[in-house]
Amino acid sequence: MGTLSAFAIRSSVLGLWLTTPAAPFPNGLPFALAQVQIVNKLPQFAGSGWRWMYGIGALLAVVGVLLRFRLPESPRWLIARGRVEEADEIVTDMEQRAMRKLVNLPPVGSELHFHTGEKNATYREVLGNPVYLRRTLLLFSMWFVAFITVYTIGVGITTILATLGYPPPEAGLVAAVGVFGFIGVAVFDYGFSERLERKYWLPISAVLTIIGGLIIAVSGSGNFWVTAIGAIILFIGFNLFVPMAWAWSAENYPTRARATGFALVDGIGHIGGGVGILLIAANISTLGAVGTFLVIGGCLVVAAVIAQFGTSTRELRLDEVSP
Repeated sequence: MGTLSAFAIRSSVLGLWLTTPAAPFPNGLPFALAQVQIVNKLPQFAGSGWRWMYGIGALLAVVGVLLRFRLPESPRWLIARGRVEEADEIVTDMEQRAMRKLVNLPPVGSELHFHTGEKNATYREVLGNPVYLRRTLLLFSMWFVAFITVYTIGVGITTILATLGYPPPEAGLVAAVGVFGFIGVAVFDYGFSERLERKYWLPISAVLTIIGGLIIAVSGSGNFWVTAIGAIILFIGFNLFVPMAWAWSAENYPTRARATGFALVDGIGHIGGGVGILLIAANISTLGAVGTFLVIGGCLVVAAVIAQFGTSTRELRLDEVSP
């Protein structure tokens, strides 16, 4: 997490340096390299700054691929394929790391049984089971609506601000400052995510998202630091629930179907992000600043309400939640 956070900060700083006009703050950065030229009344940045931005994104993707090789394989998956010794090595390593924080580990229940040759569940098996079908529909609906908020802010915040009257350079700077909220919430989630039932984090996220959005809407262009504070709160809000909701979605399915179920609800749920961007972007001028952010945050409110009808999983064994 620390490595990726450092990359995020460096990417934001380098991006501003290469693509922001060398103008007085907050309409630019005096030390920036980008120069603005007006062609047919449209601002275009000369140079290769945009290439560096895409290069940074590609570098982060490479880092993600490399980190994949450091992830241990699932012990259950190994056991299902008869690779018991490899599974035992991974579990032993996990126990040793856990012992650094715990004096004694609880005993393994005798009722736990693992069998080699176990097959992964198919989509037909998941959707054919009434319990998991209901969970799938609920979680899909939650993610579909929640991703409207996540993608509209994460992908379109600069465009939204520009449409609402912020000069493009200032809109970019506001979004860049908001990234610090994104980094801060990762640290918060690491330390406090287990304090509440996972689905309870969604209402908290929705409230923070609306508060941050309204601060931006009310402050308006010309009050950069007030707007920036709103952006930080906004980024905290729409990211706070995501790690907990990911874990919660996986916990709603048995191990043999965990990847299958997660792919259904989260993977296909991303469609909501695209739909939301198209609908909201087309109506920003009609909704106005306050209306736009209320709609964006309101989608997360709807997702939070849907989530409350879901299964509780905190401090429960996975095989009890999803047999």
